[in-house]
Amino acid sequence: MIYLVYGEQFPLVSKRVKKIINSILVDGIDEFNYVRFNAKEMTVQNLVYECSLLPFGDHKVVRVDNPYFLGSIKEKISIEKDQNYSVLENYINQPNEYVDVIFVLESKTVNKKNDIYKLIEKKGKIFFEEGLSLDTLNQTAKIYFQKKGVDISDEAINLLLERTGDNVSLFIQEADKLSLYGKEISVDDVHIMVPVPLEQNAFNICEFLIANQINKAIKVYRDLLVLKEEPVRLIALLASQFRLYTQISYLYTIEKNNQDDVASQLKIHPYRVKLMCRSLVKISYFQLLLVMEKLYQLDYKIKSMEVDPVIGLELFLVNFNSVREKRDI
Repeated sequence: MIYLVYGEQFPLVSKRVKKIINSILVDGIDEFNYVRFNAKEMTVQNLVYECSLLPFGDHKVVRVDNPYFLGSIKEKISIEKDQNYSVLENYINQPNEYVDVIFVLESKTVNKKNDIYKLIEKKGKIFFEEGLSLDTLNQTAKIYFQKKGVDISDEAINLLLERTGDNVSLFIQEADKLSLYGKEISVDDVHIMVPVPLEQNAFNICEFLIANQINKAIKVYRDLLVLKEEPVRLIALLASQFRLYTQISYLYTIEKNNQDDVASQLKIHPYRVKLMCRSLVKISYFQLLLVMEKLYQLDYKIKSMEVDPVIGLELFLVNFNSVREKRDI
C-alpha cells in the first residue's frame, strides 16, 4: 500500500504515521523491516529500487520524509535534475505487495494536480492531519499536564494556548519547560516562563490601536525595540494583521457572514475570528483600508530612506487615531 500523510502540525502527522506503521509491523520495528529516507537526498529511482527488494520477514515499511515534489511550493533541490518520476509512477501502479511506502510531508497543502499525488489518491491512501480545535487543544493540554503530574489552573492553560496558538510543537516545547519549572503552575508562571511570540505582539499592538489604547501599543513597540526587533519586520506583521482584520470586516460586517463561515472562507481558526470580530465594532471596514494604505506608504518611505524606521513607526502609532478622521498619518 502507498500512503501519503501530510499536515502543518508535525506531532499530529507523526502520530498518524506511527499508527500506520504499528498496524503493519505488529511485531515491532527492526533494521530489517523498516527503512527511512529523506526525499531531498535520494532520487525516486533509488526509492523504487529499495521498494523492489523483498523483505527479510513478512513485510517491510519504507518511510519517505520531505517528498518535496508533492508540495504546493516549488523548492530548489540539487537532485531534482536527476529525478525520473515516471519510474515512481510505474511503481505506484504496480507496487510490491510485501512493501508499504509512507510519504510524510510537513505542509498544510499539497499539489493535487501532481501526477504522483493523483496516483496515490487512486491507488493508495491519503491522510490530511488538520490542526486541533480550541476545545480539543484545551482538553489535550489538561491531559498532557496530568500525565506529567503537574497541577495547572484553567487560566494558566488559556494563557499558554494564547501564546502558543495552534502550534502543537510549540505547545509541547513550552509545556515541557513549565513541567520542569514546578508541579503547580499559575498564570504568573506562564507569564514568566512562556515568551509572547512576535506575531502575538503584533496582534496586541493592533488590538490596542483599535481600542484607542495608544500608550499600551507604544509600550509593546518599545519593548520589542529593546529586544532588537526590526521595525521593518514589525511593519510587515502589522500589515498582515490589519489585512486579516480588513478581510474579516468585509465578510462579517459588509457581506454579513457569520463567524464560522468567515473562519471557513479564510481558513483560519474560529477562535481567532471571534477575537477579531470583537474589535470590529470600534473600527470600520473603510477605516481599515486607510490603515493599510498608510502602512504601505510608511513601508515605501522607509525603504526609500525618506523616513527613519524607528521614528516612522512610532509616529504611525502615536497618530493612529487620525485615520478615523481621514487625515494623513
